[in-house]
Amino acid sequence: MFEIDDIDELYALQKGLTEIRFKASDVDWAVQGSPILGRLHERILESIIAHHEASGEPRKAEEWRKWRRFETREFEWASIRRYLRSIWSELSPDEKRAAVVNQMRPFTCTENDVSGLISELDSEATA
Repeated sequence: MFEIDDIDELYALQKGLTEIRFKASDVDWAVQGSPILGRLHERILESIIAHHEASGEPRKAEEWRKWRRFETREFEWASIRRYLRSIWSELSPDEKRAAVVNQMRPFTCTENDVSGLISELDSEATA
């Protein structure tokens, strides 16, 4: 199995996934909405935090935890909304929840964040 043991490689992967998933404007919908990439992105962040904890760098680990807090991610929040709006009408209620949770990865969010976004998008779709 492929393994990464260099923190700089993890940083590069994390940055690349953030750019592709949230900042690039010409990304295939299947890439942007990929649950596999969402889970991979989440695992990369968890590995970065674990590396800093294991290396005796709790401040760096905490900085990454702060970076992950969904409420601080304004640009990504807007990108997530834009993407979900583009597919919302095609999704069943279960698929909507799964899509929202996936798009919020690798960020830490609450159930209120998830249900709030679902309600917001449902309201827009019926307006």
